[in-house]
Amino acid sequence: MNRPTPKCSIDAEEEIVISGIAGRFPESVNIQKFKENLMNKADLGSSDHGRWNHSLNMPGRIGKINNIEKFDSQFFDISTTEAHIMDPATRMLFEHTYEALIDAGINPKELWNTRTSVITAISISETRGHMLYDTKLSQLPKNDMSVANIISHWLGITGPSYNIDTACSSSNYAIVKAYELIRSGDCDTAIVASCNLCFHPKIQYQFYQLGVLSSDGYCKPFDLEGSGYMRSETAAVLFLQKAKNARRIYATLVHGKTNCDGFKAEGITFPSVEKQKLLLDEFYEECGISPDELAYMEAHATGTIAGDPVETMAIDQSLCAKRTTPLLVGSVKSNLGHSEPASGLCHVVKVYIFFYNRKNKEIYKIIHI
Repeated sequence: MNRPTPKCSIDAEEEIVISGIAGRFPESVNIQKFKENLMNKADLGSSDHGRWNHSLNMPGRIGKINNIEKFDSQFFDISTTEAHIMDPATRMLFEHTYEALIDAGINPKELWNTRTSVITAISISETRGHMLYDTKLSQLPKNDMSVANIISHWLGITGPSYNIDTACSSSNYAIVKAYELIRSGDCDTAIVASCNLCFHPKIQYQFYQLGVLSSDGYCKPFDLEGSGYMRSETAAVLFLQKAKNARRIYATLVHGKTNCDGFKAEGITFPSVEKQKLLLDEFYEECGISPDELAYMEAHATGTIAGDPVETMAIDQSLCAKRTTPLLVGSVKSNLGHSEPASGLCHVVKVYIFFYNRKNKEIYKIIHI
């Protein structure tokens, strides 16, 4: 069947791909361990995380990543004094940026003076308040909001360098912006990095008072018993480049698109089924891809009463209603909870783990952002 050329169509050599992936996740020091935990259907939440001691009446479970206190400052040519006042998120994104580049088969020195962009997706630094009021510090704290600029300086790269904060969609938005920057010619390659750390009990308490955390500390996407999510930690990095220059290809980014709900009578924290449906309709029309060709949908699904029904309705009306077969839908949050701004990278890594490792890899070329 002949189809019209999609609006987002580009030559095969100009396609934008993910060629490097690195990160750590709850109870998973690297992607290989994360893969093992997912394959074993592990619950990656913990009550005995040791992040804080408190007397607040709230769920105590979080998804905790390990070894946040370890950092080889000499390797990155950073003084021990500077490393000591760096936000742990900044230190970890240094490490995982290096790992993602090596994973892509690139010596970081090759990027010197290239038009490589760095886009971070970070919403909050829970260490900033403590560090700012620490009278023992003699230098300005290096917080994670400026880590994009710090990484650009370290690598000597000259592409756009900034942080994106669109709350829980931050890393999804960062991937789309990186894709657009490469397609438009504003940069040649891009580093997308995100981190979320749960350090302060009062931040946890504020989320609980907002009504988005489950009372039992478990995340149950698409479940009738789902009443909220478990907060989780993640530090992850993707490296994007054109297929013609890639030494490894994990996935092809066929298209990227975002939209905004605008005003909603229910409030800013409530999603809109109309806007989600519109985004899906426009996305697949621009791709020239039939919903029947979609093998799997990795959903945002956090287990909240407000969010999951809306997302399910949008997927059903926009995609399932146009299909002749059932659509598989899932969410990695059922294993590790919700790592908020970094959650989008968790979804991408999960899809990579399960689809890239299958024998027939060519079927799974689409990552839907």
